[in-house]
Amino acid sequence: MNKQKWIDRALQLGLDELEIYQTLSTEKEFTWFEKTMDTFVTSKVLSTNIRAIKDGNIASIAIENVDDEKMDEVLKALLEQTEIVQSEENTRLTEKHEIVPVEKTHHFDFLSVEEVEELLGLIEQKALAYDERIAQVAYLGFEQGEGSRQITNSLGVDLKDEDAVQYVACSVAAMQDGEFKDATKIKVVFDKDGFDADEFVKEVCDEALFKLGARSIPSRTCPVIFEKDAMTSLFAAFAGMFSGESIARGISPLTKEIGKKVFSGQITVVDDPRSVEALSNAAFDDEGFPTSRKVIVDHGVFEQPLHSAKSAAKMNTVSTGNGFGSGVSPMNMWIVPGERSLEQMMADMKDGLVITDVTGLHAGLRFTSTQFSLQAGGYWVRDGKKSEPVTLITVAGRFLDLMNDVQEIGNDLDWSYKQIVCPSIWFRQCAVSGE
Repeated sequence: MNKQKWIDRALQLGLDELEIYQTLSTEKEFTWFEKTMDTFVTSKVLSTNIRAIKDGNIASIAIENVDDEKMDEVLKALLEQTEIVQSEENTRLTEKHEIVPVEKTHHFDFLSVEEVEELLGLIEQKALAYDERIAQVAYLGFEQGEGSRQITNSLGVDLKDEDAVQYVACSVAAMQDGEFKDATKIKVVFDKDGFDADEFVKEVCDEALFKLGARSIPSRTCPVIFEKDAMTSLFAAFAGMFSGESIARGISPLTKEIGKKVFSGQITVVDDPRSVEALSNAAFDDEGFPTSRKVIVDHGVFEQPLHSAKSAAKMNTVSTGNGFGSGVSPMNMWIVPGERSLEQMMADMKDGLVITDVTGLHAGLRFTSTQFSLQAGGYWVRDGKKSEPVTLITVAGRFLDLMNDVQEIGNDLDWSYKQIVCPSIWFRQCAVSGE
Protein backbone atom coordinates (compact mmCIF):
# COMPACT_ATOMS: atom_id res chain seq x y z
CA MET A 1 0.00 0.00 0.00
CA ASN A 2 1.46 3.32 -1.09
CA LYS A 3 0.13 5.45 1.76
CA GLN A 4 1.32 8.79 0.42
CA LYS A 5 -0.40 8.01 -2.86
CA TRP A 6 -3.66 7.40 -0.98
CA ILE A 7 -3.30 10.65 0.96
CA ASP A 8 -2.54 12.69 -2.16
CA ARG A 9 -5.50 11.18 -4.00
CA ALA A 10 -7.84 11.79 -1.04
CA LEU A 11 -6.99 15.48 -1.03
CA GLN A 12 -7.46 15.65 -4.80
CA LEU A 13 -10.97 14.21 -4.42
CA GLY A 14 -11.89 16.94 -1.96
CA LEU A 15 -11.38 15.31 1.43
CA ASP A 16 -9.83 17.64 4.02
CA GLU A 17 -7.87 15.03 5.97
CA LEU A 18 -7.06 11.32 5.76
CA GLU A 19 -5.62 8.82 8.24
CA ILE A 20 -4.43 5.27 7.59
CA TYR A 21 -4.16 3.03 10.67
CA GLN A 22 -2.70 -0.45 10.25
CA THR A 23 -2.05 -3.31 12.64
CA LEU A 24 -0.14 -6.49 11.88
CA SER A 25 -0.60 -9.43 14.23
CA THR A 26 1.34 -12.70 14.03
CA GLU A 27 0.42 -15.47 16.47
CA LYS A 28 1.23 -19.09 17.25
CA GLU A 29 -1.13 -20.98 19.53
CA PHE A 30 -0.41 -24.43 20.94
CA THR A 31 -2.67 -26.67 23.03
CA TRP A 32 -1.69 -29.91 24.74
CA PHE A 33 -3.88 -32.79 25.93
CA GLU A 34 -2.95 -36.18 27.38
CA LYS A 35 0.72 -36.31 26.37
CA THR A 36 0.07 -35.02 22.86
CA MET A 37 0.17 -31.72 21.01
CA ASP A 38 -3.54 -31.26 20.41
CA THR A 39 -3.51 -28.16 18.19
CA PHE A 40 -0.94 -25.88 16.62
CA VAL A 41 -2.42 -22.83 14.88
CA THR A 42 -0.55 -19.97 13.24
CA SER A 43 -2.07 -16.75 12.00
CA LYS A 44 -0.95 -13.52 10.40
CA VAL A 45 -3.49 -10.74 10.08
CA LEU A 46 -3.06 -7.28 8.57
CA SER A 47 -5.89 -4.89 9.42
CA THR A 48 -6.34 -1.48 7.82
CA ASN A 49 -8.70 1.23 9.00
CA ILE A 50 -9.00 4.49 7.08
CA ARG A 51 -10.57 7.66 8.49
CA ALA A 52 -11.49 10.66 6.39
CA ILE A 53 -12.73 14.12 7.34
CA LYS A 54 -14.56 16.73 5.29
CA ASP A 55 -16.16 19.87 6.70
CA GLY A 56 -15.73 18.50 10.23
CA ASN A 57 -17.63 15.29 9.44
CA ILE A 58 -15.77 12.02 9.91
CA ALA A 59 -16.16 8.70 8.11
CA SER A 60 -14.24 5.46 8.45
CA ILE A 61 -13.89 2.15 6.68
CA ALA A 62 -12.11 -1.11 7.50
CA ILE A 63 -10.32 -3.03 4.76
CA GLU A 64 -9.01 -6.60 4.92
CA ASN A 65 -7.20 -6.98 1.63
CA VAL A 66 -5.82 -3.53 0.99
CA ASP A 67 -4.88 -2.88 -2.63
CA ASP A 68 -3.86 0.32 -4.41
CA GLU A 69 -6.18 -0.64 -7.25
CA LYS A 70 -9.13 -0.17 -4.85
CA MET A 71 -7.95 3.30 -3.87
CA ASP A 72 -10.51 5.36 -5.77
CA GLU A 73 -13.37 3.06 -4.83
CA VAL A 74 -12.55 3.29 -1.12
CA LEU A 75 -11.86 7.02 -1.06
CA LYS A 76 -15.02 7.88 -2.98
CA ALA A 77 -17.03 5.74 -0.54
CA LEU A 78 -15.50 7.70 2.34
CA LEU A 79 -16.27 10.99 0.63
CA GLU A 80 -19.89 9.93 0.22
CA GLN A 81 -20.08 8.98 3.91
CA THR A 82 -18.82 12.39 5.03
CA GLU A 83 -21.64 14.01 3.08
CA ILE A 84 -24.24 11.87 4.85
CA VAL A 85 -22.88 11.65 8.40
CA GLN A 86 -23.14 14.75 10.56
CA SER A 87 -20.64 14.89 13.44
CA GLU A 88 -21.54 16.70 16.64
CA GLU A 89 -18.07 18.20 16.93
CA ASN A 90 -15.90 19.86 14.34
CA THR A 91 -13.62 16.82 14.21
CA ARG A 92 -9.98 16.95 13.19
CA LEU A 93 -7.23 14.36 13.04
CA THR A 94 -4.23 14.57 15.34
CA GLU A 95 -1.52 16.92 14.20
CA LYS A 96 2.13 15.96 14.34
CA HIS A 97 3.51 16.05 17.90
CA GLU A 98 6.93 15.39 19.33
CA ILE A 99 6.88 11.76 20.43
CA VAL A 100 9.47 10.75 23.02
CA PRO A 101 10.33 7.06 22.52
CA VAL A 102 9.40 4.77 25.39
CA GLU A 103 11.88 2.36 26.90
CA LYS A 104 11.14 -1.30 26.20
CA THR A 105 12.36 -3.18 29.27
CA HIS A 106 10.73 -6.55 28.60
CA HIS A 107 12.21 -8.76 25.91
CA PHE A 108 11.05 -12.18 24.75
CA ASP A 109 13.18 -15.08 23.54
CA PHE A 110 10.59 -17.12 21.66
CA LEU A 111 10.71 -20.86 22.23
CA SER A 112 10.92 -23.17 19.22
CA VAL A 113 8.09 -25.59 18.47
CA GLU A 114 10.20 -28.40 19.91
CA GLU A 115 10.88 -26.42 23.09
CA VAL A 116 7.18 -25.60 23.51
CA GLU A 117 6.30 -29.27 23.08
CA GLU A 118 8.90 -30.26 25.67
CA LEU A 119 7.71 -27.62 28.15
CA LEU A 120 4.01 -28.50 27.88
CA GLY A 121 4.75 -32.20 28.29
CA LEU A 122 6.83 -31.43 31.37
CA ILE A 123 4.11 -29.26 32.94
CA GLU A 124 1.47 -31.96 32.41
CA GLN A 125 3.75 -34.63 33.87
CA LYS A 126 4.61 -32.57 36.94
CA ALA A 127 0.99 -31.54 37.55
CA LEU A 128 -0.34 -35.11 37.47
CA ALA A 129 2.47 -36.26 39.76
CA TYR A 130 2.09 -33.33 42.19
CA ASP A 131 -0.72 -34.88 44.25
CA GLU A 132 -2.88 -37.94 43.77
CA ARG A 133 -5.96 -35.70 44.02
CA ILE A 134 -5.02 -33.86 40.81
CA ALA A 135 -7.32 -35.78 38.48
CA GLN A 136 -6.73 -34.01 35.19
CA VAL A 137 -4.93 -31.25 33.38
CA ALA A 138 -8.09 -29.81 31.87
CA TYR A 139 -6.37 -27.24 29.68
CA LEU A 140 -2.75 -26.59 28.82
CA GLY A 141 -1.75 -24.04 26.21
CA PHE A 142 1.07 -21.82 25.05
CA GLU A 143 0.84 -18.68 22.94
CA GLN A 144 3.35 -16.46 21.17
CA GLY A 145 2.42 -13.19 19.59
CA GLU A 146 4.05 -10.26 17.84
CA GLY A 147 2.25 -7.14 16.78
CA SER A 148 2.85 -3.76 15.25
CA ARG A 149 0.74 -0.68 14.57
CA GLN A 150 1.37 2.22 12.24
CA ILE A 151 -0.43 5.56 11.96
CA THR A 152 -0.01 7.80 8.92
CA ASN A 153 -2.08 10.88 8.20
CA SER A 154 -2.24 13.93 5.95
CA LEU A 155 -1.13 16.23 8.80
CA GLY A 156 2.36 14.75 8.91
CA VAL A 157 1.90 11.99 11.48
CA ASP A 158 3.91 8.85 10.67
CA LEU A 159 4.35 6.63 13.72
CA LYS A 160 5.07 2.96 14.30
CA ASP A 161 5.68 0.70 17.28
CA GLU A 162 5.93 -3.00 18.01
CA ASP A 163 5.07 -5.34 20.84
CA ALA A 164 5.35 -9.02 21.73
CA VAL A 165 4.11 -11.54 24.27
CA GLN A 166 4.65 -15.19 25.18
CA TYR A 167 2.76 -17.04 27.89
CA VAL A 168 1.62 -20.41 29.18
CA ALA A 169 -1.84 -21.18 30.58
CA CYS A 170 -2.88 -24.20 32.61
CA SER A 171 -6.10 -25.42 34.25
CA VAL A 172 -6.11 -28.40 36.58
CA ALA A 173 -8.98 -30.29 38.20
CA ALA A 174 -8.67 -31.71 41.71
CA MET A 175 -10.98 -34.45 42.98
CA GLN A 176 -11.74 -35.77 46.44
CA ASP A 177 -14.75 -37.79 47.61
CA GLY A 178 -16.61 -37.07 44.39
CA GLU A 179 -16.02 -33.31 44.60
CA PHE A 180 -14.26 -31.47 41.77
CA LYS A 181 -12.50 -28.12 42.06
CA ASP A 182 -10.43 -26.39 39.42
CA ALA A 183 -7.87 -23.61 39.17
CA THR A 184 -6.27 -21.72 36.30
CA LYS A 185 -2.96 -19.89 36.06
CA ILE A 186 -1.46 -17.80 33.27
CA LYS A 187 2.25 -17.01 33.36
CA VAL A 188 4.29 -14.78 31.09
CA VAL A 189 7.35 -16.59 29.73
CA PHE A 190 10.22 -14.29 28.81
CA ASP A 191 12.60 -17.14 27.96
CA LYS A 192 13.02 -20.86 28.50
CA ASP A 193 15.65 -20.68 31.24
CA GLY A 194 13.81 -18.05 33.28
CA PHE A 195 10.58 -20.05 33.54
CA ASP A 196 10.22 -22.17 36.69
CA ALA A 197 7.93 -25.07 35.76
CA ASP A 198 7.95 -26.45 39.31
CA GLU A 199 6.77 -23.16 40.82
CA PHE A 200 4.11 -22.73 38.14
CA VAL A 201 2.73 -26.22 38.74
CA LYS A 202 2.81 -25.71 42.51
CA GLU A 203 0.79 -22.49 42.26
CA VAL A 204 -2.00 -23.88 40.09
CA CYS A 205 -2.24 -27.24 41.87
CA ASP A 206 -2.17 -25.76 45.39
CA GLU A 207 -5.00 -23.41 44.47
CA ALA A 208 -7.20 -26.24 43.19
CA LEU A 209 -6.39 -28.50 46.15
CA PHE A 210 -7.12 -25.79 48.71
CA LYS A 211 -10.63 -25.33 47.28
CA LEU A 212 -11.57 -28.93 48.08
CA GLY A 213 -14.06 -29.02 50.91
CA ALA A 214 -15.05 -25.37 50.44
CA ARG A 215 -18.36 -24.42 51.98
CA SER A 216 -20.59 -21.39 52.15
CA ILE A 217 -20.83 -19.26 55.30
CA PRO A 218 -23.80 -17.63 57.05
CA SER A 219 -24.79 -14.23 55.70
CA ARG A 220 -23.12 -11.36 57.51
CA THR A 221 -21.43 -7.99 57.26
CA CYS A 222 -17.76 -8.38 58.10
CA PRO A 223 -14.23 -7.15 57.37
CA VAL A 224 -13.22 -8.20 53.86
CA ILE A 225 -9.94 -8.20 51.98
CA PHE A 226 -10.26 -8.31 48.22
CA GLU A 227 -7.11 -10.17 47.17
CA LYS A 228 -5.22 -8.52 44.31
CA ASP A 229 -6.77 -10.51 41.45
CA ALA A 230 -10.33 -10.11 42.72
CA MET A 231 -9.71 -6.42 43.46
CA THR A 232 -8.32 -5.92 39.97
CA SER A 233 -11.40 -7.56 38.41
CA LEU A 234 -13.79 -5.36 40.41
CA PHE A 235 -11.84 -2.15 39.83
CA ALA A 236 -11.43 -2.84 36.10
CA ALA A 237 -15.20 -3.33 35.77
CA PHE A 238 -15.73 0.25 36.95
CA ALA A 239 -12.67 1.82 35.27
CA GLY A 240 -14.95 3.34 32.63
CA MET A 241 -16.05 5.89 35.23
CA PHE A 242 -12.80 7.77 34.52
CA SER A 243 -13.54 8.01 30.77
CA GLY A 244 -14.04 11.51 29.44
CA GLU A 245 -16.47 10.04 26.91
CA SER A 246 -18.69 8.63 29.68
CA ILE A 247 -18.44 11.87 31.64
CA ALA A 248 -19.33 13.99 28.60
CA ARG A 249 -22.37 11.79 27.98
CA GLY A 250 -23.42 12.05 31.62
CA ILE A 251 -23.41 8.30 32.27
CA SER A 252 -20.34 8.13 34.50
CA PRO A 253 -20.98 8.09 38.26
CA LEU A 254 -18.21 10.71 38.43
CA THR A 255 -19.79 13.10 35.91
CA LYS A 256 -20.06 15.98 38.38
CA GLU A 257 -17.22 14.96 40.68
CA ILE A 258 -14.06 16.41 39.09
CA GLY A 259 -12.06 18.08 41.84
CA LYS A 260 -14.08 16.36 44.57
CA LYS A 261 -13.28 13.53 46.97
CA VAL A 262 -14.67 10.26 45.59
CA PHE A 263 -12.54 7.58 47.30
CA SER A 264 -10.77 7.10 50.61
CA GLY A 265 -7.76 9.37 51.11
CA GLN A 266 -5.61 6.23 50.95
CA ILE A 267 -6.51 5.68 47.29
CA THR A 268 -4.35 7.14 44.51
CA VAL A 269 -4.97 6.00 40.94
CA VAL A 270 -2.38 6.45 38.19
CA ASP A 271 -2.58 5.83 34.45
CA ASP A 272 0.71 5.65 32.56
CA PRO A 273 0.93 4.01 29.12
CA ARG A 274 4.68 4.71 29.26
CA SER A 275 5.24 2.65 32.43
CA VAL A 276 8.25 0.33 32.19
CA GLU A 277 6.82 -1.84 34.97
CA ALA A 278 3.92 -3.03 32.81
CA LEU A 279 4.31 -5.72 30.18
CA SER A 280 3.25 -3.41 27.33
CA ASN A 281 3.79 0.29 26.96
CA ALA A 282 3.27 2.93 24.31
CA ALA A 283 4.66 6.35 23.42
CA PHE A 284 1.49 7.32 21.54
CA ASP A 285 -2.15 6.30 21.41
CA ASP A 286 -4.11 5.01 18.42
CA GLU A 287 -4.78 8.59 17.31
CA GLY A 288 -1.09 9.52 17.27
CA PHE A 289 -1.27 11.66 20.41
CA PRO A 290 1.66 11.37 22.86
CA THR A 291 0.99 9.39 26.02
CA SER A 292 1.93 10.53 29.52
CA ARG A 293 1.71 9.67 33.21
CA LYS A 294 -1.48 10.99 34.82
CA VAL A 295 -2.68 10.98 38.42
CA ILE A 296 -6.39 10.30 37.98
CA VAL A 297 -7.29 10.14 41.67
CA ASP A 298 -4.95 11.81 44.15
CA HIS A 299 -5.49 10.66 47.75
CA GLY A 300 -9.18 10.18 47.07
CA VAL A 301 -9.75 13.32 44.97
CA PHE A 302 -10.80 12.85 41.33
CA GLU A 303 -8.32 15.07 39.51
CA GLN A 304 -8.84 14.43 35.80
CA PRO A 305 -10.62 12.14 33.32
CA LEU A 306 -8.97 10.19 30.54
CA HIS A 307 -9.51 11.59 27.06
CA SER A 308 -9.31 10.77 23.40
CA ALA A 309 -9.33 13.61 20.89
CA LYS A 310 -13.10 13.25 20.49
CA SER A 311 -13.97 13.26 24.19
CA ALA A 312 -11.53 16.10 24.82
CA ALA A 313 -13.28 18.22 22.17
CA LYS A 314 -16.61 17.62 23.90
CA MET A 315 -15.19 18.96 27.17
CA ASN A 316 -13.15 21.77 25.64
CA THR A 317 -9.79 20.32 26.65
CA VAL A 318 -6.97 18.28 25.08
CA SER A 319 -6.43 14.55 24.70
CA THR A 320 -4.59 12.75 27.48
CA GLY A 321 -3.25 10.19 25.01
CA ASN A 322 -5.88 7.57 25.87
CA GLY A 323 -7.54 7.26 22.47
CA PHE A 324 -7.20 3.49 22.12
CA GLY A 325 -9.45 1.36 19.94
CA SER A 326 -12.56 3.26 18.96
CA GLY A 327 -12.89 5.22 22.19
CA VAL A 328 -11.27 6.11 25.50
CA SER A 329 -9.32 3.45 27.35
CA PRO A 330 -6.83 3.30 30.20
CA MET A 331 -3.46 1.71 29.56
CA ASN A 332 -1.37 0.67 32.53
CA MET A 333 -3.68 1.97 35.24
CA TRP A 334 -3.07 1.03 38.85
CA ILE A 335 -3.93 1.80 42.45
CA VAL A 336 -0.74 2.87 44.21
CA PRO A 337 0.24 0.07 46.63
CA GLY A 338 0.73 0.39 50.37
CA GLU A 339 3.51 -0.83 52.64
CA ARG A 340 2.41 -4.18 54.04
CA SER A 341 1.76 -7.67 52.70
CA LEU A 342 -1.54 -9.54 52.49
CA GLU A 343 -0.39 -11.79 55.34
CA GLN A 344 0.35 -8.80 57.58
CA MET A 345 -3.08 -7.32 56.89
CA MET A 346 -4.70 -10.68 57.66
CA ALA A 347 -2.85 -10.85 60.96
CA ASP A 348 -4.28 -7.47 61.99
CA MET A 349 -7.76 -8.26 60.69
CA LYS A 350 -7.88 -11.29 63.02
CA ASP A 351 -11.21 -12.64 61.72
CA GLY A 352 -12.77 -11.91 58.36
CA LEU A 353 -13.03 -12.92 54.74
CA VAL A 354 -10.51 -12.84 51.88
CA ILE A 355 -12.13 -12.78 48.43
CA THR A 356 -9.91 -14.40 45.80
CA ASP A 357 -12.27 -14.49 42.82
CA VAL A 358 -15.48 -12.84 41.65
CA THR A 359 -17.78 -13.77 38.77
CA GLY A 360 -20.79 -12.22 37.09
CA LEU A 361 -19.13 -8.86 36.48
CA HIS A 362 -21.26 -8.11 33.41
CA ALA A 363 -24.62 -9.05 34.85
CA GLY A 364 -24.00 -8.30 38.51
CA LEU A 365 -23.18 -4.61 38.49
CA ARG A 366 -24.82 -1.33 37.57
CA PHE A 367 -22.32 1.10 36.16
CA THR A 368 -24.06 4.42 36.80
CA SER A 369 -24.96 3.67 40.44
CA THR A 370 -21.87 1.46 41.07
CA GLN A 371 -24.09 -1.10 42.80
CA PHE A 372 -22.69 -4.64 42.55
CA SER A 373 -23.78 -8.12 43.57
CA LEU A 374 -21.26 -10.78 42.57
CA GLN A 375 -20.71 -14.46 43.14
CA ALA A 376 -17.45 -14.94 44.95
CA GLY A 377 -15.08 -17.40 46.56
CA GLY A 378 -12.10 -17.19 48.85
CA TYR A 379 -11.24 -18.22 52.38
CA TRP A 380 -11.99 -17.34 55.97
CA VAL A 381 -9.32 -15.77 58.14
CA ARG A 382 -9.31 -17.05 61.72
CA ASP A 383 -7.03 -15.64 64.41
CA GLY A 384 -5.13 -13.78 61.70
CA LYS A 385 -4.31 -16.83 59.61
CA LYS A 386 -5.66 -18.40 56.43
CA SER A 387 -8.29 -20.93 57.42
CA GLU A 388 -11.00 -22.86 55.56
CA PRO A 389 -11.97 -22.28 51.90
CA VAL A 390 -15.25 -20.49 51.20
CA THR A 391 -17.53 -20.82 48.16
CA LEU A 392 -21.12 -20.15 47.06
CA ILE A 393 -21.29 -16.66 48.51
CA THR A 394 -22.33 -13.29 47.12
CA VAL A 395 -20.62 -9.99 47.92
CA ALA A 396 -22.70 -6.88 47.42
CA GLY A 397 -22.55 -3.16 47.91
CA ARG A 398 -21.91 0.13 46.19
CA PHE A 399 -18.42 0.46 44.74
CA LEU A 400 -18.05 4.15 45.61
CA ASP A 401 -19.07 3.42 49.21
CA LEU A 402 -16.67 0.49 49.39
CA MET A 403 -13.78 2.61 48.10
CA ASN A 404 -14.48 5.11 50.88
CA ASP A 405 -14.32 2.41 53.56
CA VAL A 406 -10.67 1.38 53.15
CA GLN A 407 -8.79 0.10 56.17
CA GLU A 408 -5.48 -0.58 54.41
CA ILE A 409 -3.92 -1.12 50.99
CA GLY A 410 -1.50 -3.99 50.47
CA ASN A 411 1.86 -3.97 48.71
CA ASP A 412 1.29 -6.94 46.37
CA LEU A 413 0.89 -5.13 43.05
CA ASP A 414 1.51 -7.63 40.24
CA TRP A 415 1.45 -6.48 36.61
CA SER A 416 1.83 -9.88 34.98
CA TYR A 417 0.00 -9.60 31.61
CA LYS A 418 -2.60 -7.04 32.72
CA GLN A 419 -3.08 -3.35 31.86
CA ILE A 420 -5.19 -2.53 34.93
CA VAL A 421 -3.90 -3.78 38.29
CA CYS A 422 -4.61 -3.36 41.98
CA PRO A 423 -2.98 -4.59 45.16
CA SER A 424 -5.03 -6.39 47.80
CA ILE A 425 -7.28 -3.96 49.71
CA TRP A 426 -8.71 -4.44 53.21
CA PHE A 427 -12.16 -2.92 53.65
CA ARG A 428 -13.67 -2.34 57.06
CA GLN A 429 -16.88 -4.12 56.11
CA CYS A 430 -18.80 -5.58 53.19
CA ALA A 431 -22.12 -7.40 52.95
CA VAL A 432 -21.76 -11.14 52.31
CA SER A 433 -24.67 -13.45 51.54
CA GLY A 434 -24.27 -17.17 52.01
CA GLU A 435 -26.20 -19.90 53.76
